[in-house]
Amino acid sequence: MRHKVDHRKLGLPTDQRMALLTNLQRQFIRHGYLRTTLGRAKELQRLVEKLITLTKLEDGLEARRRARKVLVGHSSSSPKPEKALAGKTAAEKTEILAARSLINGEDLVKHLFDNIGPRVKNRPGGYTRLTKLAPRRGDAAPQAVLELVD
Repeated sequence: MRHKVDHRKLGLPTDQRMALLTNLQRQFIRHGYLRTTLGRAKELQRLVEKLITLTKLEDGLEARRRARKVLVGHSSSSPKPEKALAGKTAAEKTEILAARSLINGEDLVKHLFDNIGPRVKNRPGGYTRLTKLAPRRGDAAPQAVLELVD
């Protein structure tokens, strides 16, 4: 029986599963769609729907902080900016900072609240669509595409 079972384990330990789902959420918010296995897509759909509902219901500091907790995480493992920018030209510094912006996810929070939230403002729910695809060649894993509904 599956009493009180909340989520799929995806065959991974907890820390690896959480890292995988966080990265999938980031990629989904960045691109608006994601192609992955069916189990991962179903689990991702639960999490992304909650994020989008968060942007829709309350666009305040607390909502942005809750979204940032998921999309940005902590950046303690990234190198210090002073070391990365030392001895670089202005163009190289701009390039490094732009790449860092994509890595740390601050732009994802802004994109989520400024672009995705207003698009689904009048929609009562069901912001994503899950479409099954043919099995993956090689291991025949069931594939799916998760995309935002316009």
